[in-house]
Amino acid sequence: MRRRDFVTILGGMVTWPLAAAAQQLSHPQEGGSAADVSFAGKNITMVVGFEAGSGPDIYGRTVGRHLVRYLPGKPGLIVLNQLGAGGVVAMNSWVNKAEPNGLSVALGTLSQTDPDALMRTKAKYDPATFNYIGGLAGPSQGLFINKDAVARLHDKSARPVIMGIVGTTLRSGHYQVLWGVAFLGWNVKWVVGYTRTAELRQALERGEIDMTSFGATADIQYLLGTGRFAVVSQSGMMQAGQMLPRPALGSAPLISDLVAGKIKAPMAQKAFEYGQDVSQLGNWLALPVHTPPNIVASYVAAFEATLNDPEYQAEITKIDPDSPVTKSSELQKLIKDLAQVSPETVSYVQAELKRQGVD
Repeated sequence: MRRRDFVTILGGMVTWPLAAAAQQLSHPQEGGSAADVSFAGKNITMVVGFEAGSGPDIYGRTVGRHLVRYLPGKPGLIVLNQLGAGGVVAMNSWVNKAEPNGLSVALGTLSQTDPDALMRTKAKYDPATFNYIGGLAGPSQGLFINKDAVARLHDKSARPVIMGIVGTTLRSGHYQVLWGVAFLGWNVKWVVGYTRTAELRQALERGEIDMTSFGATADIQYLLGTGRFAVVSQSGMMQAGQMLPRPALGSAPLISDLVAGKIKAPMAQKAFEYGQDVSQLGNWLALPVHTPPNIVASYVAAFEATLNDPEYQAEITKIDPDSPVTKSSELQKLIKDLAQVSPETVSYVQAELKRQGVD
């Protein structure tokens, strides 16, 4: 992907480098309270590692626009889009430049936290060290297939079903295909390198690929509405400790139900559980390492207030009504759990991908 930087200025505000912006606010005392924090007259820079108009970008702008209204001093908001390596380029830059004073916040997603993706993209940061504010959990992803290709999925003598993905690293919905090939004998050929989800959907409609996964409600409704596609399986959504199906995907079975009893090796089971954890990651907001607790507390409180804001609720419902909220403590635990996944488990996933033709 060619690297491009986009800077969007909201409300006619002028941007400046992150390091310069960070100097505007002196570091509050470590022992201070959230009441001591004020961003009056300042601008918050939100770094987004994806293009303007993408799913993460739309969520970031929506939540950010309301979040700053509840931060002490009601600062302005600047959104900086920096592309590359599934958001890792932006995150590498943010980690190096962002001062821990609350003036720079990152909007991230799965590809910037999944250990497998981080190893492949040579990330130079540890997401477990960030201070998480909150976000959206990963919605259950539906694995869509052209109805004309369904029979070929289960027939090794037929032409392989073409599975397309954005970039070269797995995202949450893609793990369903990894396990389908490994444990269910699916007949699949992977095609990597698409630049964005919209391009992937176009490829599916043109017949350039036969299958891929989608999580956005708009994509799901559109594809089901055409009558041309079936849903092979879905990743599921973890709620109250139980993996549940998504009503919008109809009767599509959970991938965990399809492979139940078919995973024999302990390492394979660990890899599957790792993939299930990854599927729960959606979009998140975070402050850099060493941000004082009182600043983190002010952001978490502002996020909680945003969730209860009627205007925000109306906007987020239009964007994607099916994505459950993930709060600060839940995000912190999930990402720390992922950070503790053993190298052997990640190596198992990478070896299985290579066996399936994905380098």
